[in-house]
Amino acid sequence: MSKNFWKKHRGGIIFILFILQITFFYKLIQIYSQNAILLNTTLDNKIPFLSTFVIFYLLFFVLLFLPFILNFKDKKKFLALSATFFFVSIVCNLFYVFFQTTVIRPEIIVSTIFDKLVLFIYSIDKSFNCFPSMHVTFSVLSTLCLLKLNKKAGQIILPLAILIAFSTLLIKQHVILDVIGGLFLAVLGYYFIFRRMI
Repeated sequence: MSKNFWKKHRGGIIFILFILQITFFYKLIQIYSQNAILLNTTLDNKIPFLSTFVIFYLLFFVLLFLPFILNFKDKKKFLALSATFFFVSIVCNLFYVFFQTTVIRPEIIVSTIFDKLVLFIYSIDKSFNCFPSMHVTFSVLSTLCLLKLNKKAGQIILPLAILIAFSTLLIKQHVILDVIGGLFLAVLGYYFIFRRMI
């Protein structure tokens, strides 16, 4: 790979590596199951199961890619986004390898389409590798980056990011400590990588 090719396309290349981290490598890590730790607290046990919030959980994928779509033509911004999301995804996967956690899922009696959607998510995403929550990490990171690059867009999607964080708890994909970990990691990634590159 020539230096000119790398310089011209590095944003796109790193973006592809990021996608591989959150898809292929994430699924690869899920094959390896060890004695996962349970991080739930008494407060987690009091949080109800609300399958309707699965809609916000799925809207995460819109929020995940929105900063990239809005800044696709700006090479500097796209590179900063790609590099930040890539390195944060590496940290997430390292946690999943060396600090594997799990979550207690409820038994669902299907009565609505939302119940079916939750069961579908359960079927494709195993109940471990939970800390930190990728949904929370990348929702918060997307929001922070957009607030810096496009304040109006960031303000519009902020409520969605909050609802996504709540959805991870309400459909029992994560516990409170997973959410806190995701929030903390997003803030670190934003300030120590993105802000320094933009």
